[in-house]
Amino acid sequence: MQLRLPSVPARWAIGIIGFILILAWFTAPNPIDSGSDSDPFVGRWLINGVDPFGVEYSGSLSITASGDEYALEWIITGALVSGTGQRSGDELRAGWRRTAGDVVVDGTAEYRIDEPGILQGTVDIPGAPDSGHESGERVGG
Repeated sequence: MQLRLPSVPARWAIGIIGFILILAWFTAPNPIDSGSDSDPFVGRWLINGVDPFGVEYSGSLSITASGDEYALEWIITGALVSGTGQRSGDELRAGWRRTAGDVVVDGTAEYRIDEPGILQGTVDIPGAPDSGHESGERVGG
């Protein structure tokens, strides 16, 4: 019995379908707790913002809590950003690090939640001409 391999176009199609499935797997919403009445910051947020240099971006922000410490993970255009923070009253203050290739940028962010449940924040980078801003809408509730 002889094993027959698919033709070249069929192999390309299989490769493309495989790539799409892998891409969908890694970009699909991550199932995390969507927050609670006691901690409105915890959950996944779809965000839009303008960085301190005036560049617009969008992506997602996942916030989890463990005790008094918060972990923040952004997936934004072209980079992964991670940080840790602590809540102070109705604010969440975090330090973060963005790595894109060989470029590493550190900064801070401060968040509040407005009455309609919209996440509002300022983003600062040392040496930047201005502060950036970010707003987010909770995913899944």
